[in-house]
Formats: sequence, C-alpha cells, structure tokens
Amino acid sequence: MEYTNKHGLPDPVVRALTSYEKGEVVEGLRVTTLIDSPRVSQLRQSNAALLTEDVSDMVWKIMGTAIHEVFEKAASNAYVSEERLSHTVDGTVISGAIDYQFEDDGEVDLKDYKSTSTYSITSGDKPEWERQLNVYAYLIRHAKGLKVRSASVIAVLRNWTKSQAERSSGYPQASIAEVKIKLWSDEEQDAYVKERVRLHRVAELEKDFGLPPCTPYEQWAKPAKWAVYKGASKRAKLFDTEDDAQEFAGQSKDCSVVERPATLTRCENNYCRVADYCDQWR
Repeated sequence: MEYTNKHGLPDPVVRALTSYEKGEVVEGLRVTTLIDSPRVSQLRQSNAALLTEDVSDMVWKIMGTAIHEVFEKAASNAYVSEERLSHTVDGTVISGAIDYQFEDDGEVDLKDYKSTSTYSITSGDKPEWERQLNVYAYLIRHAKGLKVRSASVIAVLRNWTKSQAERSSGYPQASIAEVKIKLWSDEEQDAYVKERVRLHRVAELEKDFGLPPCTPYEQWAKPAKWAVYKGASKRAKLFDTEDDAQEFAGQSKDCSVVERPATLTRCENNYCRVADYCDQWR
C-alpha cells in the first residue's frame, strides 16, 4: 500500500495514522474478507503494489482501532478479550479476532465493537453485521466447542448529536448503543461458511480466466427512484416507479418528476479501492 498526503498533514500525524496499518500477519481468510466479495479480494491481492490511500481517509479507521484498545484494556478476567480463533474448512483456514466473549456454563455471550454512523442504527439494515457475528459464532463452536447464546454489536456513533436525539424518538438516544444480532442455527452457519469458502476458492483458481462478478449487494447498489417536486421546493417525495410518481404529480398543480438514476455506491466512490482495476466496473 502506498500512502498519499493530499492535504499536507504534518509528518507526526502521517506516521501515527499509517503505523496502525501494518497489523498482524494472518494465515488464510479473515472473516471480514470471507463475507465480502471474492472479486474484490482477488483484485486487492493482484494489484497490491498499485493501490494508494490518502492518510486523511484513515482517521475513522484509526478511531475505531483506538476504541477497541480502550475497551480491551478495561476488560476483567471474567471476559475473553480480542481472541483470534481459526478453523480449517475444506482445506482453507478462516480466522477472526473476536472482541468480547463472556463464557458461562459452556455458553458464550458474543459482542463486537464498531465505530460507525447513526445511519447504521436508524436504517435498520446491516446484514454484514449479522453475517460477521454468525461466522464468529461458528468459529467459537468449532474451535472451542462452546455454544453462542447471544450476539450483539456495541456501536459507537461518531456523528451522534444530542439535539437530534431530543427532536426525534427514532434517533439513537445516546452516542453508544447495543444492537442485538440474530443468531442462525448451527446448520445455517455451517452452510454459509462452506459456501463462502467455496466462492473464494473458485475466484482464486479461476482468476486468470475471469473473476466472478460482484453482486448488487456487494456493489452497494441503490435502485432508481423518481422524485416529485412541487414548485420551487427543494424537498421531494420519492417513488419506486415512474408510474406512481406521475400519478401523484398529476393530483397537484406545478409538480415535476425527476428520475434519480440507480447507483453503485461502492464502485462509484471506489470504497473497494480497486475500482480502477475492475473490468466489471469499467
């Protein structure tokens, strides 16, 4: 990884931000890689020497690391903190560092710390959290022989504001929240992990012949919407179909309908960091 400093940050800040990136060397697939796109994983490996990242984009990543360290230091002997577990599936090692485990009578309460935005809470849609924690539960079951009885995310909300919380009951009422995560059955966890390993293995074996495409979910696809504006108002009412938008607009005078095209948020903003090398995106 090559780092840039587009905003001229002072050297001590640059060194502090980039020092956290070295990390530990991990055998096999990390859980976060396992649940992500096989195409992205392979493109990052094959273009590693070409990838760049500006140090200014690393601030929230480092803040997340710092939060983990603060919580880890406060853990008592009653908890297992930052334990890395691994298990071999069809010849592939998968591993994950689990933030927090409370073990009691052969069962485990599992928690994962995340620095995130309030949208992660208000949207009510974070399937990647459910997938990640269920793979952690899989590792605990296979590596330690223990059953996970509960799972949750401790979300530190970096853009939380007290004024918004006072105005809206649907807004998180504190800057930190615990979000319960649905646990799958043992059979569902086993099948999911086995299939993800297979997909990554296929991508690795067939990379010279063409990588499997990212799914719309992996591209963070947002479908097209039709916005109905009234007069000079900048606020609009959104519809999933043009027919519904036109029907609504026809009920009022001075209304206009504007299409908001579908977007592939991850690709368009290069959040995957390999969009420039992706033939699917091109």
